[in-house]
Amino acid sequence: MESTALNAPIPSAAAAGVVMNSGDYFLDLPPLEPVPSLERNLSSKLINRRVAERVKERNRWPEIAFFPGALQFLRYLCRNFRDIVTDFKVQDNLDQVFPLKEMDWKILKEPTSSLQVTWVGHASLLVQMNGFNMLTDPVFSKRCSGVQFAGPKRYRPPAFFVQDLVDNHIHVHAILISHNHYDHLDYQSIVDLSKAFPEATFIVPLGLQAWFERYVRKNLNIVQMDWFERYAPVAKIQITAIPMCHWSNRFGWDRDKSLWCGFVIKGPSKTFLFPGDTGWFEGLYELGKRFGPIDMAALPIGAYEPQVLMRASHTNPEEGVEMMNALKVKRAVPIHWGTFPLTLEPVMEPRERLVNAVKAANLDPSVFAPWLNGETVVCKEK
Repeated sequence: MESTALNAPIPSAAAAGVVMNSGDYFLDLPPLEPVPSLERNLSSKLINRRVAERVKERNRWPEIAFFPGALQFLRYLCRNFRDIVTDFKVQDNLDQVFPLKEMDWKILKEPTSSLQVTWVGHASLLVQMNGFNMLTDPVFSKRCSGVQFAGPKRYRPPAFFVQDLVDNHIHVHAILISHNHYDHLDYQSIVDLSKAFPEATFIVPLGLQAWFERYVRKNLNIVQMDWFERYAPVAKIQITAIPMCHWSNRFGWDRDKSLWCGFVIKGPSKTFLFPGDTGWFEGLYELGKRFGPIDMAALPIGAYEPQVLMRASHTNPEEGVEMMNALKVKRAVPIHWGTFPLTLEPVMEPRERLVNAVKAANLDPSVFAPWLNGETVVCKEK
């Protein structure tokens, strides 16, 4: 593509003349009552008001200046229409350079550490902490779309399916959903999980419970959370919903009608962070002060081209490394790449750029190293 808009360098927020101190990013809104629990019953009016307040809060952040407007988006479509409609083609040797790792079911059944994480694909993870098993943004379908006959089709299969968990006696206690985009919230995957693990708790951002009750079923165990709210699914695990620079939209007419978030999961000895989707924003430094140091985090490094459209929503590998630093993460694993053709960068480019970015930052390569679908990373005990 030769589009000037596509290839032009993107200025920083500071260069654009919009700067905030990291401590000013997050508003101190009054807590919602009652506190998060399975019995929590918030009125739709209260939920809508709080989500609207959070949207206004996000819109104060200087990085939102990079959100593309409708005219900018249409201009991009016209200039790059041929590339967008061309069938997505992956490398012929993808099975060799990016193979699916055979599952080690033994380590999932008998964890050797209080924290270990397995990459299912894209943003889907199996997080195991002190005997408590969680799935993040599970997507097992062939396409991340509202229909299965069209939309982005996965070019790498998931490491396992729901039935594999059942067959290998891996119980899922909680499912964490960061927001309602199709590559993070998949209808069929949620239905399958709700049937396989009927006692599991779905932990979702504020306003998303209504989708589950309308499209899945009403008697699910659901906890919906505002930013900075905490929920303890069991006595030894505490989950906090945290702000991220993103947005929500499911049907086209419901933009920002439900919240989006990341999650900090704190156990007796380890802390794990799952951000879901986010663009780079300076508020990450404030989150690092509040929640760091973090033992392990899954940080997004893909779906970043063209930057003129994606910068405010997704991080590239270089920003992923800076995100690791801002959040005070000891070890990171890369997600949000290598699964679905969501944007225009080459399939393996995020991995290659990550390796170079880690080297340029003079970091030990092992602290933020590429991995394979199906691979389990163990956070070693001290």
